[in-house]
Amino acid sequence: MITYKIHLIRTGSTSANPWKRYVGQSDIPLCEKGREALKQLREEFTYPSVDVVYSSPLCRCLQTAEILYPGYQPIIIEDLKDMNLGAFEGKTFEELRSEEAFSRWLADSFKNTPPGGEKTEDFTNRVVKAFNGVLRHMMEQKTQSAAIITHGGVIMSLMAAVALPQLPLHQWAANNGCGYTLMTSAQMWMRDRCAEVFSFIPDQSIEDDMDTYGFYFNEKV
Repeated sequence: MITYKIHLIRTGSTSANPWKRYVGQSDIPLCEKGREALKQLREEFTYPSVDVVYSSPLCRCLQTAEILYPGYQPIIIEDLKDMNLGAFEGKTFEELRSEEAFSRWLADSFKNTPPGGEKTEDFTNRVVKAFNGVLRHMMEQKTQSAAIITHGGVIMSLMAAVALPQLPLHQWAANNGCGYTLMTSAQMWMRDRCAEVFSFIPDQSIEDDMDTYGFYFNEKV
């Protein structure tokens, strides 16, 4: 039975990090600190060898791919974009905390949507669709290992939807440049729409500051 390994890797950090801004689909580049941190990770750890690299179209992901997988031409997958945060985009918690729509969103993001933004259910369906497209492409091209460079919220949403063991979404938070390896087969995916967690990338570090925002989708890069 043919198995497929897909390495989900979170993009490096940007200038939004120090300000703790909610950044979803704004196309901002890596900051110098983010670039250096990725280079240090690459020097200290061995990233998985892959046949192909897929990426969100946003420049911070493409720049991350260039640093971690030099020499590869990433295949851009539009549905690997981060969540559309609508009116909350680019703002900080302090700037939003007095807004009623923001409070409702924090209290229950599945029932409430950022004004002009994306529903949580739609976001989850989109990233699972993107993952399915990656797998189908790998099967068609007869490749068995791939890296997906994308956003923290995308990784958490996808892991919560398809990963075994099943864990709450917030437990799938990952540091910049880190992530998880999923392994599945055509039979397993077509039958159960799931994939087994095979390993951490490049170590077992997870982000410990998610509670700063109180909401699991808030991608801070």
